[in-house]
Amino acid sequence: MKFTSFIYFSFFASSATAFAPAYTSTSSSSTCSSSALSMTAPNNNSIDRRSALISTGIIASTIIPSTAAFALGGSSEPKLENMKQIYTLGVSLDSLKTKVADPDQSEAALVGIRAFNRDPNFYTGYARNFISKTVKNNADGDVRVGYIRQASSVIGSIQELLEGRQGLYGADASKEAVARVEKAQALIGRFLAECGVEDERFGSFVLAHPY
Repeated sequence: MKFTSFIYFSFFASSATAFAPAYTSTSSSSTCSSSALSMTAPNNNSIDRRSALISTGIIASTIIPSTAAFALGGSSEPKLENMKQIYTLGVSLDSLKTKVADPDQSEAALVGIRAFNRDPNFYTGYARNFISKTVKNNADGDVRVGYIRQASSVIGSIQELLEGRQGLYGADASKEAVARVEKAQALIGRFLAECGVEDERFGSFVLAHPY
C-alpha cells in the first residue's frame, strides 16, 4: 500500500473536521440503496483529514493511505457518505479563491496547492471508486470521473501560475487563479448534479457554481 505525507492546505479551519458543513442523516437522502462502500484501511476521520487538503494556519502533516487504499467492498450501491468528500472539496475552494484573489496572499495559497500536487490523483481515484459502484465496466472512463480529473488538474495548475511560470504576475495572475478555482468548482458541481445521490446542499452548490 502506498502512503503519502500530506501538509494540510492553508485555507481550511485549523481543526481537521472544521473545513465543511457537518452531515446529518436527517438532512439528506440518496437515490441509491443504503448499502455501504467498504474501505480497506482508513476510517471516516482519516478520509476527512485527507480531504482537508487546504487547512488554515497550522502546518501539520499526517500519513494516510493514498487512492490505492480505497478498495471496493462487497456492497452494490453508493451512498452519500462515500462521496461527500467531493462536495467538501468544492466548498473548501471558496477559501482558496479568497486567498488567490489577493496577490499578497499568493504564497499562503501556494503552500496548500503544492501539498495538493503531491497526490493530484486522490480525488479522481475517490470519484472512480464511487462510480464503480454503479458502472460495471470502465468507471475510469465515466464522464463524471472526468469532471473530477479535470477539476484536480485545474487546481494543480494554479501552482505554476502563482509561481510566475505561466507569464502572468500580480493582479493578472490573481484574476486568472480565481477563474480557475471557479472552473474547478463548476466541474465539481457537474459531478454532484450527476452522481445519483441527492442532498439539499448539492443543489445550492450547483446553483452557486454553474458550468
